[in-house]
Amino acid sequence: MTWICLVDDDPDVCDALTDALRSVGHGVQSFRNGEDALQAIENALEPPRLVLLDVLLGVLSGREVLRRIREGHRAPNVPVVVISGMDLDERYFAPWPVTAVLRKPVVVADLLRVVAGALRPRRRRR
Repeated sequence: MTWICLVDDDPDVCDALTDALRSVGHGVQSFRNGEDALQAIENALEPPRLVLLDVLLGVLSGREVLRRIREGHRAPNVPVVVISGMDLDERYFAPWPVTAVLRKPVVVADLLRVVAGALRPRRRRR
């Protein structure tokens, strides 16, 4: 099963984003902290197709979760879309690349557009 990993410590945000993604047919596993998400990624039969990651988390910061994903062996190239109430851009996360940054409160149409783009197969350059 292909799945999206959603990490946000706010239950209302987590539930709303999960519902929006599931309403268009995506499989979603949501986590309230980075450690649980990283463990799930490591133990899953297949890695997630996408990670939606909040920046401010309780146990590990979103930036630390991103670093561990990028430096790990399980899903180092998975697209990661960051969601944050702060005004950030992709440069904040260097040297660990992110696909996009969505500002909270997340507009569902924007979420679905960014997710569709992140999941679109990429052509390899020659």
